[in-house]
Amino acid sequence: MYPIKSVCTHRLITLRAGRADLIGQTYMKNNESQLEIVQKEFSKELRKPEAVKALLSTTFKGFDRPLMEQCIFEGMMRGFTFKDFLQKSVYAIRYGAGYSLVSSIDFSRKIAMRSGLAGKSEPKYTYDGQKNLESCTITIKRNVDGIIGDYTATVFFNEYSTSKNLWQTKPHTMIAKVAEMHALRSAFPEEMAKQYITEEMQKGSVEDIETENFDEYETKLKEAKSVEELKSVWASLPQKGKTQFKGLA
Repeated sequence: MYPIKSVCTHRLITLRAGRADLIGQTYMKNNESQLEIVQKEFSKELRKPEAVKALLSTTFKGFDRPLMEQCIFEGMMRGFTFKDFLQKSVYAIRYGAGYSLVSSIDFSRKIAMRSGLAGKSEPKYTYDGQKNLESCTITIKRNVDGIIGDYTATVFFNEYSTSKNLWQTKPHTMIAKVAEMHALRSAFPEEMAKQYITEEMQKGSVEDIETENFDEYETKLKEAKSVEELKSVWASLPQKGKTQFKGLA
């Protein structure tokens, strides 16, 4: 049996050792790159057969598993969560052998509300000589440290309209969503870099910026220490680069 003093000393040493171990684990976790965190979460979630089955039958209907995994990895690199895909807050649209990730305007508004949205103007429309809808302009207001900034975007109807379905029956509503999303991306570049909504993508996919400097991107991805930094690097990466780096997961 330990003397009382020895027992207390033993427990104190044990507690200190446990505290040191906890601090060490926290330090390691905090110094883990965001790329490594995304990789772990990506691998963990896709080990669940029921989640994969649900995604392939809903959010990624018509996709094969490899392409679905590429979409999810890209989305997570851009700051979305696995839950966002399950809830269809973000999803993919097929374009030939490729795809584009899109979200709803409602989801984009939620991100803006959490990030300092201070207001939105009413849409302003212009018409041509034959009174056909020509353009729409919307201004988004953002509060940054008490300073309100205006971010205005103008989009043109013929660049996005498919002349079918809602584009034919509710043209003002559709082009207003596109204009709002353009303004939101301008106001919140850190949160919405290369984030698009369905209405923007119905006429064609977003063209990728070509670049071959993948070594530089790989270094920046691995060294990213915050979600914001990771999203910024990933957003600037061309599609074929994203396909290549998905293999890191």
